[in-house]
Order: sequence, then C-alpha cells, then structure tokens
Amino acid sequence: MLWVWIFGGLAVAGLVALVVYGVGLAHRAAAVRHEVGVALGRAEEARALVEQLKLPGRD
Repeated sequence: MLWVWIFGGLAVAGLVALVVYGVGLAHRAAAVRHEVGVALGRAEEARALVEQLKLPGRD
C-alpha cells in the first residue's frame, strides 16, 4: 500500500512541475510578444526617419 502513496506523490509532484513550467513558459511568451511589439514600433520609427531623407540624384 505504501507504493500507492509513493507513486501518487510522484504524480502530484510531476503535475505541479508541469504547471509551474507552463506558467513560466506563458510569461516568457508574453515577454517575447512585448519585445516584438517594441521592435516593430522602432522599425516604424526608423522607416519614418528614412522617408524624411533627401538623397542626391533622387526626385
């Protein structure tokens, strides 16, 4: 009967580990989405600055 408690405890510990890993992964994914948004914003700013350039020989 002791082995049932041991395997049950291991199963619960594994489930807790999976939940913790999933929450961490969700936080990392949110951070990546935020950084992509920041990079896209900066790219838009750079595009606007490049449009303002007046290069010789181009009309």
